[in-house]
Amino acid sequence: MSDEREDPVKAGLEKFLAAFPRGPVKSEIVPISKAIHRVLSKEIRSPVDSPPYSRSIIEGYAVNAQDTLSASQDRPVILNRIGEIRPGATRMKGIASGTAFQVATGSLIPSSACGIIRFFDCELKEERLSVKKAVQPGENIELQGCDLKKGAALLPKGKLLTPADIGLLASVGISKVPVSIRPKVAIYSSGNEVIPLSRKMTPGNIWDSNAYSLAAAVAESGGIPHFKGIIKDDFNLFKKELKKGLKTADMILISGGTAVEGRDFVADLIQSLGKPGTINNGLPMRSGKPMVHGAVGKKPVVCVAGHPPEALRGFTLFGKPALNQLMGRTDS
Repeated sequence: MSDEREDPVKAGLEKFLAAFPRGPVKSEIVPISKAIHRVLSKEIRSPVDSPPYSRSIIEGYAVNAQDTLSASQDRPVILNRIGEIRPGATRMKGIASGTAFQVATGSLIPSSACGIIRFFDCELKEERLSVKKAVQPGENIELQGCDLKKGAALLPKGKLLTPADIGLLASVGISKVPVSIRPKVAIYSSGNEVIPLSRKMTPGNIWDSNAYSLAAAVAESGGIPHFKGIIKDDFNLFKKELKKGLKTADMILISGGTAVEGRDFVADLIQSLGKPGTINNGLPMRSGKPMVHGAVGKKPVVCVAGHPPEALRGFTLFGKPALNQLMGRTDS
């Protein structure tokens, strides 16, 4: 059995996505405060080591670890507490043998030969510190670059940025990032029976709810919706309007109007606008007939059913993946 028979939606989607290139169409630089749910257009590498300096991960005393190797409960090692390394201190020469500095979580540690002794493993009396347990070099210290080395891959091209990603970027000092532009989507409603919300309802008509739900779905998926109006079932008029839309939009989205008086109306429209033309003219699935997909040049065209629930379903199955491809998203 062929893949198309096993999963007509998957097969149809693969054919459709192969008809136009993967993005990003264009990219722009945005501050990370505005980068949430945007798609990276380039790989990001860390400009610094992370953490950028060695620092204590506990409160206690920084000591020269070599001094403590013989320390025990019965035979503590006596060191002189000669100061404190406070968080935010930027310079520290080192810790001489026989001395100790009180530290807090996050305090800069000057040397990998140091270790941090916990408060409960020592006792301080009149600046004399009795160390009752040996510590190893680097113990209780987060060493510079232990999470990331400068130049290491941070976030891949094509990733949709999450709140955690934004925090990661800020943690290495990155304030701006390159992202894919939000594709412009021209949205058309079709059908002689479709009327705007401003018109009074009369028998035989339906209010245009798809214009609003599809615009919201486009925005939620990362695109910029532009509603172009309700187009009547007039082939030449519709073709003229679509040509206008293709000049400024990156994608066309149509609801309804798949067939008029027995003619494959939208399929013929797409085919008439240019190559590669119509890719899917209906799919062998429930409510699959109204689904028509194609491309004009590098721009995808998606037609979904006029019935509102099926319109959104069609967009989820084909419109959203098309937007992801235009943005170059790779983690969808």
